[in-house]
Amino acid sequence: MTSGMLARGLPALRRAEDVVRAARVHVAVLWRDGVLPLTPRATVALLAEVADRGVSVQVLCARDNAYAAAELAVVDPGKRAIEVQYAARGLPDAIVVDHRIAVFPPTLADDAPAAVLRHSGVVSAARELFTTGWRAAALAHHRTPLDPLAGAELHQEILALLGQGHTDDTAARKLGVSVRTYRRHVATIMRTLGADSRFQAGVLARERGLV
Repeated sequence: MTSGMLARGLPALRRAEDVVRAARVHVAVLWRDGVLPLTPRATVALLAEVADRGVSVQVLCARDNAYAAAELAVVDPGKRAIEVQYAARGLPDAIVVDHRIAVFPPTLADDAPAAVLRHSGVVSAARELFTTGWRAAALAHHRTPLDPLAGAELHQEILALLGQGHTDDTAARKLGVSVRTYRRHVATIMRTLGADSRFQAGVLARERGLV
């Protein structure tokens, strides 16, 4: 069956998220900013849904993508076949599904949906990028599936500032971000740690060796 026939035979798989949801064997994700038109939480939920069906899911996430790291932190590796590693931000955004379909995000100036490509050369190149990045991350000892917060420098700094008792205004100024952005990160950290208060977040962070 040609790629054209395959495309015509799968009309329901025009959206990138539908392609990922239909995976049968393997999903490899290069996650810098986000390839799917979904929030980080929705993306992780989709990957978890796929993994719960027995599909092997591997995510190579940019280390400074704090939002994605926080959502990946709540994935239970004992229940889902999701492997997570962290790499430098130099990686591109892409997803390879079942070793035969590649998904790429549109350019910043393009309002088009994510591109779903089945060209063997393009897919092979995307697979090679993922494999190379995955191996490099492993060699650099970035494999931290349970505590990605420990690899997110910004969140580590916020945890330290929380522990020091700084006000939101002072902490935001030290980090060079707005108070609103700072509070959003604090909320993400609390949700990830399962804390009901900032004090509890600090206690849990110390118990887990994050600060």
